[in-house]
Amino acid sequence: MRISRLVKMQYSYHHNTERLSSQAEATAAVCMRNLSNWMPAVDEIRTWPEYTIQPLRALPNLAHKLGVREIFVKDESKRFGTGMGSFKALGAPYSVYRILAEEVHAKKGVWPSAAELRTDKYRDITNSVTVCVATDGNQGRGLAYGAKTFGCHCVDYIHNHVSDGRAKRMMDLGAIVIRINGEYETSVARAKEDARMNGWYFVSSTSWSDFDNDVPQHVMNAYMVVLEEAIALIPQLDRISHVFVCGGVGSIAAAIFQGFYTHLRGDKNTPAQLPRFVVVEPLEADCLLQSAKNGTAYQSKGTLCTLMAGLACRAPSPAAWKLLNWLASDFLAVPDSIAVEGMKALANGDEGDIPVVCGESSAASMGVLLESVSNSSLRESLGLDENSQVIIFGLEGATDPDIYESLVGKSPTTVFEAQDRFHAKACTDLS
Repeated sequence: MRISRLVKMQYSYHHNTERLSSQAEATAAVCMRNLSNWMPAVDEIRTWPEYTIQPLRALPNLAHKLGVREIFVKDESKRFGTGMGSFKALGAPYSVYRILAEEVHAKKGVWPSAAELRTDKYRDITNSVTVCVATDGNQGRGLAYGAKTFGCHCVDYIHNHVSDGRAKRMMDLGAIVIRINGEYETSVARAKEDARMNGWYFVSSTSWSDFDNDVPQHVMNAYMVVLEEAIALIPQLDRISHVFVCGGVGSIAAAIFQGFYTHLRGDKNTPAQLPRFVVVEPLEADCLLQSAKNGTAYQSKGTLCTLMAGLACRAPSPAAWKLLNWLASDFLAVPDSIAVEGMKALANGDEGDIPVVCGESSAASMGVLLESVSNSSLRESLGLDENSQVIIFGLEGATDPDIYESLVGKSPTTVFEAQDRFHAKACTDLS
């Protein structure tokens, strides 16, 4: 690892020498096997009435300015509407559906469809079920949405740094919200204990046991909707050189990297030609980078005080870490200002590209690309050059519109309107 300067800003970088080693592969093998059957979840979610494919945005003009060949952004800002606007609107609702279907099957001997659970047909059973989670906002909102959609109760536990705006959006969906005096991990402990005592379901992607139990599997499998959409939309998959994903506990990065590996791994005669898999975290919540540096799941010593609220995690998911240790090539921890610069560049449609709404927990990857232009050390570390074809996973939109506007200088509505004008002009130019 080295610590350098990013235009008056400090960042931390670690290159993972364990990537694709036989030992790391053996350690990750059980997790890979337990998460290998994601297509049933993807196929199920594709039948839901609120499902639409979320776009892959090409930013050719910005790519030229930044000295790379292509930049793509997987845009999740309208996933199940701007009120949800996050990849986490996939995992928690799908898990709720599976939990409630199993409850109905246990009592009635039939497997209800998701469409049936949206009605009152089995409400006498589902209404007695409570799901809960500890959340920075997106997971709790997704869980509340799933509970409201399929007919059960939801309790969300939040920690000190979760904004009032995010708490209100959970309550607006019917969740009971309990604020805990402490960090994210404190709220996790409280949620798990309350679930144990009350017979509730704790719904999280974090696994302490190699994803061998159903709820984390369901959550992770549902996240693969994002991956499968991206894979289908990328013009030339085998030419992607860099995949950037935000950190947190590591679950979504592990899922996306596993998906790319599965699609690109080749065979004995044609070895895998894998892109660089880059994890981006806040400096004050760098548990994945610290784990990579120490060779084992390791806690961050940062303050956890970061604008990147969805990534403010003290420790990684133990199971997700095994996958990242095997597949991730680069770990990068950056200050909040990098995320803000990324948000602004995407919102403004820099260099005439389409504007994109990207929240503070996902925009640091774009900020890293911006900074790499003036920081040759960073650019060299990441292997970026004029032939690089980069995909950034923009996994959330404006999850707190007031915070988004204060950081970007314009409301998400304004950016979406500019996006619509961009589309309209493009259609006119083609006609």
